Amino acid sequence: MTSFYFNKNFYLRMSFDSDTTDYEITRARIKARKINDIAVKMKKLLIFDRKQLKKIKTSIEAQINKHY
Repeated sequence: MTSFYFNKNFYLRMSFDSDTTDYEITRARIKARKINDIAVKMKKLLIFDRKQLKKIKTSIEAQINKHY
């Protein structure tokens, strides 16, 4: 990829050819799916972590209030 294409952000707008026999195209599609799967998993984990932190916070606040 030349610097022109990189600077003009052409990479983000590139589409994949419909020819599934080309190794590079297939590899790029698989890589894009894996990246998307990782991003979705990270979002789910972030939501889960936030819920757990809220539970911990309320638990700690309850313990503090119990002792005072």
